[in-house]
Amino acid sequence: MSSSSFDYNSLSFGRIASIPEKSDVLECRVCEDVFTLQGDKVPRLLYCGHTICHSCLIRLYQQCSSVQCPFDRQITPIGPSGVWGLKKNFALLELLERLQRNNKAEMNINSYFNAEAMEKEEQLHIICDENENHIAVLYCTICCTNLCFYCSEETHSTRTLAKHRRVPLSEKPQERPRCPLHPSHVAEFTCLQDNCHQPSPPLMCFVCKDYGTHKNHKHTLVETEAENIRSKVKSAGPLMRNLMEEMNDTIQRLDQVMIRLEGLDSNGSVDEESNPGTCSLARARVQLYFQHLRETLQVQEAAALSAVDTHVRERLGSLRSLQEDLASSLSQVAVICVQCEQAVRQDDFRVISASADINQALNVIEKHKQMFTELGPEQLQPDPSIPITFTKDNRVHIGPKMEIRVVTLGLDGAGKTSVLFKLKQNEFMTMIPTLGFNVETVDYKNMKFTIWDVGGQPKLRPLWKHYYLNTQAVVFVIDSSDQQRLLESSNELSKLMTEKELKDAALLILANKQDIHGCVTIETITELFGLYKLCCGRSWHIQACDAQSGAGLHDGLDWLARQLVASGVHDLN
Repeated sequence: MSSSSFDYNSLSFGRIASIPEKSDVLECRVCEDVFTLQGDKVPRLLYCGHTICHSCLIRLYQQCSSVQCPFDRQITPIGPSGVWGLKKNFALLELLERLQRNNKAEMNINSYFNAEAMEKEEQLHIICDENENHIAVLYCTICCTNLCFYCSEETHSTRTLAKHRRVPLSEKPQERPRCPLHPSHVAEFTCLQDNCHQPSPPLMCFVCKDYGTHKNHKHTLVETEAENIRSKVKSAGPLMRNLMEEMNDTIQRLDQVMIRLEGLDSNGSVDEESNPGTCSLARARVQLYFQHLRETLQVQEAAALSAVDTHVRERLGSLRSLQEDLASSLSQVAVICVQCEQAVRQDDFRVISASADINQALNVIEKHKQMFTELGPEQLQPDPSIPITFTKDNRVHIGPKMEIRVVTLGLDGAGKTSVLFKLKQNEFMTMIPTLGFNVETVDYKNMKFTIWDVGGQPKLRPLWKHYYLNTQAVVFVIDSSDQQRLLESSNELSKLMTEKELKDAALLILANKQDIHGCVTIETITELFGLYKLCCGRSWHIQACDAQSGAGLHDGLDWLARQLVASGVHDLN
């Protein structure tokens, strides 16, 4: 038999298993009941050689001196003891005993084994002691040998060896380990000392425990420690099962997610028409978004080009009108100059006579000169370039300066007006509380900021909403030195973030009065106000500044310019 594989399903466990439960040899031919080793079904011999059970002989016995064989009608004499005096069929009893013993042994083995159990035992890969080419599945507790099924049947078929107890290899009795330092002694104890430097596992015999390297160490019996470890494993069993169930559920969820991502059907193929995956849906959404974006950009491009064309037409019209006016004036001045030259060539009488006309002509020339001097530099020396500025929403502004509407808000005393005049006049002015509003225009680079400074007193805060219309940026000023009013300032800022008219406006937070000792840093303000959550989805920035010295103010304007303008000014020649 090869040790590689064997089909145990085709194996009948035990050689006696092939013999039917009833046989002509084992049953009485009169009543057809199976013979037994004792009792009413014990087999007894007639003189003719036939065997009949004890109960049938009692029925055949009619209180006479003989019994007639039911098969050949021969007479068997009966003594004073009656049917009990007939001899038992000892050959049949011995055969019956052997069959029952083998069946019992076979039942003992079959109670442990079936085809699946034997294949499981083979996975231990232990060689049979009788045949090295076989894989052992049984262990004889008397012979202390590992046996395969066939070798177990062959070597234990005798009456003496058949009584040996054979168990599966997985139930093989454990051998008591030996002490590593005293091999002649059994290792009955294990060391529990934390600082024990002996090799693991720290098994020891009584000599090591009482006199050797483990003297005075904490110890316990091997069986006790093993049982403790088994208890730990058993107690961890539910946890491991729960963990495996959770991991299995997670794996299944991941599988479902991957199926939904890829859009797989029951056959494992991708069908984007009937069962589109989330990946396909996301791609479709991206394509639709950028398609709408391209359409919007095309509309915005057309509007921008129309604005440029309108600007060019208007400028060309104004230049042509100026050119025509200058040409008309030039021709009139030229005619007057010719007339004057002709008049001065006449004699004195004629010159004096034409003095009125000459004075009138000189007055006309003076008027034309005055009109010419009144022309501005952009008319006398026009620039052919067209300055264009693109906003974040792709609008086009044509001109040297782009106007931006800004609203400055904050609590009273935060320094809003001081910031405004520092930007406007570069001077620090100590202001009284603003009653109403201040509005100033601040030119910065290619931007013209129209800044509305609204009072921050409690009675004026409900009026803030009247300044929100068409606001492109909000500057919220915080007094970082007044820690007691930071919560009040945070509440007001939170209200601003809920205003629909300001949802597209850029937010610049100025942490003013950073020059004062003990002021709150912008990091603390960011965390205290929860700005990352409060301003999520909005263009915002917090800038440390000082209105008295102007530090940080222009940095804030730079950030606003970058947020409101997509690109710088371009000259189109």
